[in-house]
Amino acid sequence: MKPSDAKKSIVDLVEESTTAVGGEWTLYRGPAAEVCEQPDGGEGAHFVYILEREGADGPTPAADISTVEELWKSKGITTERFQSGSADPLTGVNGRGGPVTTVGFDAYPQGYTMTGVSKCSDGDVKELRREE
Repeated sequence: MKPSDAKKSIVDLVEESTTAVGGEWTLYRGPAAEVCEQPDGGEGAHFVYILEREGADGPTPAADISTVEELWKSKGITTERFQSGSADPLTGVNGRGGPVTTVGFDAYPQGYTMTGVSKCSDGDVKELRREE
């Protein structure tokens, strides 16, 4: 996979996911190139992309988690919900596979975070960072 394809795949998925949830999202990080291991053991590059949003307006976090989970499942991503055990639980859904290595949606009443990591691609991270 070319680095440009890996970068585009994670940006597209994260932005489609945040659009499905709605609201005003801001860039927290990326898409940033990081070192990853290729199946043959060599070094490659994957991209990390993180957007965040303040608060849960409109539907509850549970409804937003369902929206994201259904979108990801439609793209072949295996999902798993999580919830902390506190009285005011931290909730969300994580995904693996399909067009990404991992993707996560943290849906807390105080704010939301959408984090994606692309598949490992060919490419030199140092060179890719110079191009950014």
